[in-house]
Amino acid sequence: MRKYLFFIVTMVAVALVSCNNREKEVYPEFEPFIFEATDGSTYEVMITYQRIANMWDREVFAKIEWQNYTNSFAGYDTEVVSNDDGFIRMDLDAMAKHIVDEYSGYAEESEGPMCCYSMDQSAFFVRNNSVLCYETIVESYTGGAHGGQTLWYECFDLNTGSLYDFSYLFEGEWSDDLRSLVYDKLVAEYTILIDAPELLPIAGSVMLSDEGVVLVYQPYEVASYSEGIISVEITDEELEQMAVPLLWE
Repeated sequence: MRKYLFFIVTMVAVALVSCNNREKEVYPEFEPFIFEATDGSTYEVMITYQRIANMWDREVFAKIEWQNYTNSFAGYDTEVVSNDDGFIRMDLDAMAKHIVDEYSGYAEESEGPMCCYSMDQSAFFVRNNSVLCYETIVESYTGGAHGGQTLWYECFDLNTGSLYDFSYLFEGEWSDDLRSLVYDKLVAEYTILIDAPELLPIAGSVMLSDEGVVLVYQPYEVASYSEGIISVEITDEELEQMAVPLLWE
């Protein structure tokens, strides 16, 4: 009888918590993972990764965390650990040590300046807190005339945990008009190496803003290295004028 009553009380408590979670919006809370390693002369590794501290509060948070982790450290073996509570977690320390091993290896083969790797990630919300975006800046040097720099955005629907795929912007019946608009905006602000709108490549990195989308091109994609990372914003209104569907509405 006591076990039965305890079961009922437990189920009522779970139901109340569930109701409260539905009534109260729950958002990701971030706990930055910060890692630094250097021997002071030949290599340096600095990482700031935005980990979702309450990733188990909602299933979509865990989905987003896993996707962000695998995308942030693409090219490295995925490191995970299973704790006593049964949850699978990303082993960020082990992952960081992989990067240290790689760049200390570059240092052994290089006679030039210090080999270095830096990842700086930030997280923010847009569209009335319905979309979570990550901004990740990676800088590296492994020898040669200069290092590399990339800027990546990834935007997640907080209702589904799905990552927005913006490649459709350059497809479909509106693609020619979109390319022309992007081309004109780029030419007005930068010295680019693309001679015509139809030669403009698909932007590999796209950020969803409160007003529209920001298309990002890495060094060498459309301009010389000296131009650095360049971007152009297309508003929702401009997209609607070209009959581009706004998947985030």
